[in-house]
Amino acid sequence: MGFFDGPEVSGERGPERPEFVDLGPPGPRYEDGPPADRYLPTVLPRVAQVAEGPRVRVMFTGWEVWPEEVTLCLHVFWRRRRTDEVYGDAWYARPGTGAMRVGLRPADGERPVGVREYGTDPGGAFHRPVRLLLPAVPDGPLALVLEWPDEGIAETAAVLDTSGLGEAARRVVEIWPEGSAPA
Repeated sequence: MGFFDGPEVSGERGPERPEFVDLGPPGPRYEDGPPADRYLPTVLPRVAQVAEGPRVRVMFTGWEVWPEEVTLCLHVFWRRRRTDEVYGDAWYARPGTGAMRVGLRPADGERPVGVREYGTDPGGAFHRPVRLLLPAVPDGPLALVLEWPDEGIAETAAVLDTSGLGEAARRVVEIWPEGSAPA
């Protein structure tokens, strides 16, 4: 008898046959985040506090490197939380409000790099991961600029370690090579 074999229960019906959908062709870049259904990113862990307020800390935890994009990973930790259970975009990037705003610029002051939040889960009661997708990361140091008036954080900048991103892009694992389909 195998580990998962057991006595059959008489009269028990087997589960109904589920319906399936196949993974389709890749969609346009940035449609809904990185190509997570097709690739395993290379993860470059980093740990740095990038901002702090009286009751909040924002931590940089590293990079997820995809074939053509890079995810900047942040984690927000609170000592207090809202009691109205408001999540989602209520705390992030609302123009003209006191919400958290994030931007990136090369350390040499060149043109800012665009970022877009995607796939953020609610985290815990006092913690939330934040994923920001970048089309690519320029060579050299990159400054994360953050402001969060509602949490007492004035505009601040932290230089992020981008070393190894090029090498990491070459180590991304393609899960479903183009043209391969189940037999």
